[in-house]
Amino acid sequence: MKWLIAAAIALVALGSWFRIESAGLWDDPATANRALVDPAATSKVIGDMNTALGQVFSYRYDNTAATEQAATRTLTGNARNQYNDLFSQVKSQAPAQKLMLTTKVVDSGVTLLQGEHAQLLVFLDQQATRGDNNQSSLAAAELTVTAQRQGDHWVITDLRTK
Repeated sequence: MKWLIAAAIALVALGSWFRIESAGLWDDPATANRALVDPAATSKVIGDMNTALGQVFSYRYDNTAATEQAATRTLTGNARNQYNDLFSQVKSQAPAQKLMLTTKVVDSGVTLLQGEHAQLLVFLDQQATRGDNNQSSLAAAELTVTAQRQGDHWVITDLRTK
């Protein structure tokens, strides 16, 4: 009979210890990062961001309005201000140089996804072509993108180059 009581005490003690240890795991900030556990939400963020970045960082000298419309739909806050500063220079120089820029997302990953907030690391390839002297150049870029969900899609709130 004594061994049954000892076994019961041991099981209660082990159960309590396991419960305390598991609670510590659930309080870990990494468990709040849905990028680690929600592939559908992660895929949606990546899809929206890849499309947005391709649109706002590609332009033709003879149709900058299409790029500006894409920026209006997909950029907000600090990202919109940064973009407006940069794109004003593009609009003034691109027609004289007959400049065309094509941007493609090579790879991207969500590093943080919590609620309506996401952060991504994105690698881009850009090809610029100047029609005034028939020169082309290729460049790679690495960005940290901060995004916010608005309704059923994600918009870019901040861009940082690496």
